[in-house]
Amino acid sequence: MVKTARFLGQFWWPNLAAIVCFAAIVVVGCYATGVPQGAHNLFGSYYSAFPLMELFILYFYGFALCTNNMNLALSFGAKRRDFFWGMQAVMVLYAAPCWLIQALMSALPRMGGWTEMNRWGWAMGEGLPVGIYPFLCVLVLILGCLSGLVMARSRAWGTVLSVAAVLLMIVLCAALFILADIGLWEFLVNGEYSGLWTRLPYLLTGVAVLVFLAGEGVLWKTVKGYGVR
Repeated sequence: MVKTARFLGQFWWPNLAAIVCFAAIVVVGCYATGVPQGAHNLFGSYYSAFPLMELFILYFYGFALCTNNMNLALSFGAKRRDFFWGMQAVMVLYAAPCWLIQALMSALPRMGGWTEMNRWGWAMGEGLPVGIYPFLCVLVLILGCLSGLVMARSRAWGTVLSVAAVLLMIVLCAALFILADIGLWEFLVNGEYSGLWTRLPYLLTGVAVLVFLAGEGVLWKTVKGYGVR
């Protein structure tokens, strides 16, 4: 398992470096264009939606993990059981740094005294249960893996699943932009729907746990019987 994880590491660190560079570009762009002082521009939009965009990127990393990466690993003699556990290690190695990046970007507006704090707090995950974001990172990686495995069996169904997942993420990102512009988050939290809204993350977490368990079960069964293509 250690050798397999080490093999997958050669794909892990460039992918993670790309996320770090993207985050750095967004932060520098925000400061260079006056976003902390209240300017509204593309960098501010990227900053407010960064947690979802990070999940969007991880989905494609998961897709590659169970397609090209897995075919290469198994072709070089990796055992299927070892690959499954090595894949779990790589998912954690993706989720932990992405959580740290999200936490740092979440704290930056408050530490730096940015204006329009309501614009940033909700978008960066304030109010979510502790640990939910890294769990979402792992869940998105699993969904990407499942999409890749479906694609290997049927291009048609794999394409349908991938397009559906991408469209869902695009809709979520678009919703973030709209909420940031019209200030709807503050109304939902402090208005008449606040009771339902505060319970919603816990309800969604329960659904996500079920999807996680089912996804891991499918991955275990599929990887054990996978044939290199």
